[in-house]
Amino acid sequence: MMGFISILLASFTQGVTGFGFALVAVPLLSLFIPEIRNITPIIVIYSFLTNIIIVYKSRGYIDYKKVLPLVIFGIIAIPIGTFLLLYVKVKTLKIAIGLVTTITSLAMLKNFKINIKNEKISYGIVGLLSGLLNGSTGLSGPPVVLFLTNQHMNKDVFRANLTFYGIATNIFTIILFLVEGIINISVLHFTIFYLPALLIGVFVGIRISTKVNEIFFRKLTIYLIAFLGLSTIITTILK
Repeated sequence: MMGFISILLASFTQGVTGFGFALVAVPLLSLFIPEIRNITPIIVIYSFLTNIIIVYKSRGYIDYKKVLPLVIFGIIAIPIGTFLLLYVKVKTLKIAIGLVTTITSLAMLKNFKINIKNEKISYGIVGLLSGLLNGSTGLSGPPVVLFLTNQHMNKDVFRANLTFYGIATNIFTIILFLVEGIINISVLHFTIFYLPALLIGVFVGIRISTKVNEIFFRKLTIYLIAFLGLSTIITTILK
């Protein structure tokens, strides 16, 4: 039941806001799946599926000139992140996840803005950071979400670019995980078993996002992310 609720909430969040699947799912799944090495491939597979559904709805808004640098540099950094997943201590990775989650949510709550002069270089740097997180923890979203928000990007373009980037990096990560043996039978069993929760969550989320004030849901999501990030740090340190 906990697994069903975790995937349902994460996919619902993704459907409403266009981001946040990993930010919600990772802390929740870590409560009953002790190994982060088992959580990360699950997150990547589910993120790939949710991104496909969302990008289909918003495909006409994709800005390829801006999103391609994110994709290229993100893919370059993913193998480095995968190396960290295989050789860095699990406790260290969990604390890193909690820190990234908390810092991201607090920055978004404060509407923190940075005046970026060279946008092209910034897209490359953000792609590298995102790819590193994607390969190691499945949390590729925070750097990209913060950057696109900082650039005052139109909501529809924001959602389309973010999900297109997610699909591209997810495909590469899944291939890499298969080669490294990180995706195994137990991971596939989990993803298939809880697939209904993902489909229900993402479609309901998309439906609600078109009818209800998205600002309210975005703020609600950020508060939830902040709480889960902090809980991940605290529970990991206390273990």
